[in-house]
Amino acid sequence: MSNLPATAATLTDADVKTLEQAGIIPAGTPKAQIAVFAKTCAERGLSAFNKEIYLVGYGGKYSVIVGINGFRKIAAETGQHAGTDDVVYDLQPDGAYKTAASLAGQMPKTATCTVYRMIGGTRCPYSATVVFKEFSTGKNKWAEMPFQMIAKVAEAFALRKGFSDRLTGLSIEEEGGAYEGATIQAAETTRPELAVDVQALADRIADCWTNEALMALYKENKAHEGFAPLFTERRQELETMRQNGQIQQ
Repeated sequence: MSNLPATAATLTDADVKTLEQAGIIPAGTPKAQIAVFAKTCAERGLSAFNKEIYLVGYGGKYSVIVGINGFRKIAAETGQHAGTDDVVYDLQPDGAYKTAASLAGQMPKTATCTVYRMIGGTRCPYSATVVFKEFSTGKNKWAEMPFQMIAKVAEAFALRKGFSDRLTGLSIEEEGGAYEGATIQAAETTRPELAVDVQALADRIADCWTNEALMALYKENKAHEGFAPLFTERRQELETMRQNGQIQQ
């Protein structure tokens, strides 16, 4: 491995081999994509070698994934991160919540996280609520530690909301379940043999203005599972617009 800092904008062949062996980037990733990944690491100040950021491939398309600690690091480096409340669960109609302790032995329905950012001397809260069934795969860690997993998603949403100038376009691995095949039973009418025009698909995704429309498009073709990050990103955009009152709930 080279002596370059972990967030350097270039990676040597030895660096690439090390990252491939560690599962940080997929084997056989095109050099141009590796260069983009290295530049992203440098711009965000994240270390691939410390597993703060990594690259995943979906059907020939690549997406940058950041660990929750990477999100926290980016927020902290602004010098404006002013704390994070403990995650609470199962939002009630009257606005009350439950704790992980009170729900012991059960599965959470929702998770809510609030982060704070100092703006002009004021500690401003940014909250986000996420729905468990939209992200859980029901397997592995989602089955073993459901509260911790959905808490990461809620915190990522809240941090991205509060620090959108630094975190827009980044996702954590736990968010992937929202649109990956492990949690979606594709309709019998899907046609995986159809080739996907990426630009046309991106345009159609941009025309979706509800989660229902987005899910219907996702289920339309089995091959769309290979472009899960595009659907997840649009879902995040819609959530932000709803929270800002730009579109109806």
